[in-house]
Amino acid sequence: MDTMFLQEIEATVVTHDVKGFGVLAAQLGPVEMGAELGRFYEHVADHVTAEGGRVVKFVGDAVLSVFLGKKDHRTAALRAVLRSLQSRDSWLTESADAGRPLLDYTVGASAGPVLAGDVGIPKLRSYDVLGRPVNFAFRLCTLAVSRGTTHLVTAGVYEGAHDPPPGIEVEGVEFAGKALRLFRLEV
Repeated sequence: MDTMFLQEIEATVVTHDVKGFGVLAAQLGPVEMGAELGRFYEHVADHVTAEGGRVVKFVGDAVLSVFLGKKDHRTAALRAVLRSLQSRDSWLTESADAGRPLLDYTVGASAGPVLAGDVGIPKLRSYDVLGRPVNFAFRLCTLAVSRGTTHLVTAGVYEGAHDPPPGIEVEGVEFAGKALRLFRLEV
């Protein structure tokens, strides 16, 4: 029997999701789409890893990353979110100037217990994180689009951070029967 390493750990999960990707995918060929997504993945990964986070996986047009239960994973995650948002305009301008498609994105962040480690079957395993914070972070990206904002973070992330950047509380939401208070960072 193969041994799997899994641990339940407190974490902050951050997702970056390209807005309107379905329309863009219909306009691009597979090679161009792959190249543009590669640029997007690198853009996000640079900000995540600079703050001590780990890119878990690329999910189509989204990046799932995690900041595991070190002393202050929430502050590190917020710094990564802020870094990516502060560079967003220059990222989009650079793409426009080069005549590349604009891969604008939203960001969602949620914290709580996750199951982290190698999951899958013996012949195909990969590192992953599972749990409510993952689901909530992805849903926050979609909610951010519908609210016309670039990002949303849960109160558990924002208020649990030891040194959060300036932010404001915005209208909350209910996911999976759980009321969530939400914040937006001042970018």
